[in-house]
Amino acid sequence: MNEQDGHGPEQREDHADPSLWRGLTQPRLSRRQMLTTTGAGAAAAFLAACGVKGTAAPAGTSAPAGGVGTAAWWSKQQLHHKVNFANWPLYIDVLNGKHPTLEHFTQTTGIQVNYTEPISDNVAFYAKIRPSLAAKQYTGFDIIVMTDNTPNALGYLMQNGWLIPLDQSMMTNFRKYASKLVTTFPWDPGNKYTMAWQSGFTAIGYNSSVIKNPPSSVDILFDKKYAGKIGMMSDLQELGSVGLLSLGIDPATSSESDWAKAAKKLQQQKSDGLVRAYYDQSYIGHLKNGDTVVSQAWSGDIFQANVSSSKYADLKLMVPEQGMMFWTDNMCIPLYAQNPKDAMMLMDYYYDPQAQSVLEYYNDYVSPVPSAQQAMLHPTGWAASALKALHPEIGLPTSLVANAPTVFPTATYLKQARNYFPFKSQEELAAWNKLFLPITQGT
Repeated sequence: MNEQDGHGPEQREDHADPSLWRGLTQPRLSRRQMLTTTGAGAAAAFLAACGVKGTAAPAGTSAPAGGVGTAAWWSKQQLHHKVNFANWPLYIDVLNGKHPTLEHFTQTTGIQVNYTEPISDNVAFYAKIRPSLAAKQYTGFDIIVMTDNTPNALGYLMQNGWLIPLDQSMMTNFRKYASKLVTTFPWDPGNKYTMAWQSGFTAIGYNSSVIKNPPSSVDILFDKKYAGKIGMMSDLQELGSVGLLSLGIDPATSSESDWAKAAKKLQQQKSDGLVRAYYDQSYIGHLKNGDTVVSQAWSGDIFQANVSSSKYADLKLMVPEQGMMFWTDNMCIPLYAQNPKDAMMLMDYYYDPQAQSVLEYYNDYVSPVPSAQQAMLHPTGWAASALKALHPEIGLPTSLVANAPTVFPTATYLKQARNYFPFKSQEELAAWNKLFLPITQGT
């Protein structure tokens, strides 16, 4: 059970609405559940269930049969004026039970959107749709949103040829407005299968009232003067990745020998008594109450803490010179989708800066559309009306969201983004877990 399951958001002291808490933390937490709550066993079981043995082919190498997703195939597809969109809970703009962006999309295209929130965990959702895909049947969804950081279901959907290659000719907004952060994924070159929905960073949070002049380095997590006051994450991918960064190694291209070196350094950090505990989402509460003064942190949590109360104004986010981890939830079209052309139109719609500005004002994750920042600061037409209507619900000035580097990353953030290691086999995952799981145990 995760930290948020047992209670609601803490009482706000000023203008921040609970919906901001929902947008910043709960969806993110649910997408971390596989490793933070069930650990290595569930992850290994997932890969075993996928039938992965030995070295698997790189993600994206198995295309659907029968020419599905080719230019010729796409040219034969027709609009059906309906689309079934499956997403994570609390991950889209909401006002009076409706979604302003979807309402506008339907008004301008005539396409009705059946928007549902059946995804609370990548593994569980993959298990839900896998039988239909294996039986060559419609899953009931034309768009699904899956996370890229591994071990994950997204890579296996690509490997099995269970995603439809996107119609590149319909990605007009995407090609014009998409951030380079979401157009250079090594696991999906050229965005053949995916278009980002939202993203986030894992960096370092610290208490500036205690740590006056912190180094811009992950080395701060290994500094003995903060012994017993350092928070590390129990998520094995986050833990191992920061260990690699501390050695100057890019996690995405690391080797098993690199993992062993990182594990040795993290074990020494633990043995030296530097780490107070290995936390799940609860790390933010311990950073707030002073149990820790520096910790691995998810970018949205620090932003939320700052805007929710002046009490937490001393909490800051530091971007390490070695880099910070970057995760993304991605829209894709499962094989046998009945309304693929309608799906393409909706996916590309969210790369319109006006639509993205409304979505981001509600969500506050990392936007895949940099131009949405100016659209939020200077909205026009329907977006201006939507933002104005959403203001009482969100309770924040649009300028505060627009100028947050955790929503619209600065050049420094863009430069320091790092991808996770893309596990290609059950053996690789087992090797990673064997090294890093013992570090989190016995604390």
